[in-house]
Amino acid sequence: MIQMRPSDTTGYLRINELKNYLYCPRISFYTLCMSMDRITHLAELGIEAEADAKQRLRRRQHALHSITRGIRHFNVTLWSEMNQIIGQIDEVVETATGIYLVDYKDTQKDYGYWQVQMAAYALCAAECMKLPVAGCSIYAIPDMVYHPISVTLAVRKKLLRTLTAIRELLRTELCPPAVTVKGKCRSCQYARFCNDVF
Repeated sequence: MIQMRPSDTTGYLRINELKNYLYCPRISFYTLCMSMDRITHLAELGIEAEADAKQRLRRRQHALHSITRGIRHFNVTLWSEMNQIIGQIDEVVETATGIYLVDYKDTQKDYGYWQVQMAAYALCAAECMKLPVAGCSIYAIPDMVYHPISVTLAVRKKLLRTLTAIRELLRTELCPPAVTVKGKCRSCQYARFCNDVF
């Protein structure tokens, strides 16, 4: 059972910000420090793909092949007062043995943030739903495959380090160095603001 949502979430970090920071810290700088929240046509297509996938998956009797009995909840807001983070996960499956968390992605490629993002959802779910997290999965829309995500102690430590780094970015408001993988810049909605990259 989800507890009553905190009345004031001022200062809470969005769980999606972990994805931004781990892809490129400058995205977090532009969104959090400069209030520039840009959405590209590519991102809009991804949002549409996720919405379509949700409609299709709602009609399926079971969310995961390994789960035969469970109550499915969609677009569930999860939060942690202790860690001051909040986010909306695409699906929570409630079973007799615990809950399963499912997040939908419009790509089958993990850019290095799937585990950390799922660790954040798991941390929040355990706190605000008061139920054990039995498993985490990413549903990749392009290949229609569930990818199990392991939330290890090392991943949880990385989550806490990343949250600390984002909060330090907010405190200093200093633009981070550019990423070394320049291929990331080609599809970035903030590429034209990074004049030092190309």
